Amino acid sequence: MANYENRRTLNFLGFVATILIAIAILIAGIVTWIKSGHFGMGIPGLGFSNIQTALVCIANICAYILAMFAGFAYARSKRNIAYMIVQIIAVVIILFVVITSLF
Repeated sequence: MANYENRRTLNFLGFVATILIAIAILIAGIVTWIKSGHFGMGIPGLGFSNIQTALVCIANICAYILAMFAGFAYARSKRNIAYMIVQIIAVVIILFVVITSLF
């Protein structure tokens, strides 16, 4: 029973993390847009000027992927369409920002 509770807790944390990551990315994009005068969404510190920032970028992408999968498992376990809609919107925001910042 403890294993089930631990997995459920981790899935919930992944769900919350996905939503918080999406909110943070939106706030960073809005601040960038306001400061620069044009819409340039990006993840702060995503420049590939050296190896350290490249490794941090890869680690962030892995963390995003893990959070998205764990959050999806939690949202699916709730069997409520509202959880799935929130999760899908958060995942789309994260994917959009990560993909557009790489190119």
